[in-house]
Amino acid sequence: MMAKTRLGFDIGSSSMKVAVRQGGSVRLEEAALPENLVDSGGIALPHAFAQFLRQAKKDLRLPRGGAALVLPPSQVICRMVTMPRMTTEQLLMNLPYEFTDFIQGVADQYYCDYTVCEPAGDGEEGVTMMAAAAAKQTLAEYARIFSQAGLRLRTVLPQEMALIRLVQGRSEEEFCFVDLGHQNTRITVVWRDRVQATRQIALGGRNLDLAVGDELGVDAFLSNTYKTTNFQNVQTLPVLAEVCERIAVEILKVVNFYQFTYRSSNLEGVYLVGGGTALPVLRQAIESTVGLPLLDPETLLPGAAGDVPAGVFAAGAAMGGTR
Repeated sequence: MMAKTRLGFDIGSSSMKVAVRQGGSVRLEEAALPENLVDSGGIALPHAFAQFLRQAKKDLRLPRGGAALVLPPSQVICRMVTMPRMTTEQLLMNLPYEFTDFIQGVADQYYCDYTVCEPAGDGEEGVTMMAAAAAKQTLAEYARIFSQAGLRLRTVLPQEMALIRLVQGRSEEEFCFVDLGHQNTRITVVWRDRVQATRQIALGGRNLDLAVGDELGVDAFLSNTYKTTNFQNVQTLPVLAEVCERIAVEILKVVNFYQFTYRSSNLEGVYLVGGGTALPVLRQAIESTVGLPLLDPETLLPGAAGDVPAGVFAAGAAMGGTR
């Protein structure tokens, strides 16, 4: 009997990451996004994106299998919720009210789902769960796009749940992820099967590109190329180091606040993920400022083929069953 294939997709601001999981093996792929296909609100050109996705499926030799898609924080609300014990029917009826302070429009326009967390063992009352809400219109559009590309979209989940899936079954209980994205930096602390803390910082690779561009008098696209290739040693520019230090200090503030809030916390280190991990000066600034070791994300996906730091969310999405 052939092992079931699961595909995980993570659509970023500049590239799409794909994880192919078959049996115990994981293959990670990345495809650069054409300009203007994606904006801060999601897919800007649905028909064109479906064509891109169909071509990527062919170019990356993606096999048939159920697909799971990770939604960015701008398109889904994920939070930890504790509710009184009730039937599943009652829970689904009352769950939307837990999001009334966060959603726009009426609750009927949103789809809510949840996964129950294991008891924390400290006299926790009621039922604690990771719950999420996303606009039905957004989910329907993604389903159409994937269908037009010849892919079966079975699961849609927030980044937080992708990380929880990724670490489930490991002996460690506490994980700190720092996603060094292009637009933002996001810190997420996972404890067992729940998210203990999450914070987004409005600093990312774009700020590094702008700093280099201002210094050298070039546009952001060219400065990004200079930065990633270290053209004329631009990675040693003081302006670049300054922005890296600003990002590192903001990460330190979040880690310190988390450790103050959870006094029993015992973080062993930080997992850096996302495109920014490829920049040595940024990694060095974070390690020296935060004061915690940088842990290798590849230990979470032993034997995986491809860029693990970039494909962590896609890999998490490919874990578990599809429905």
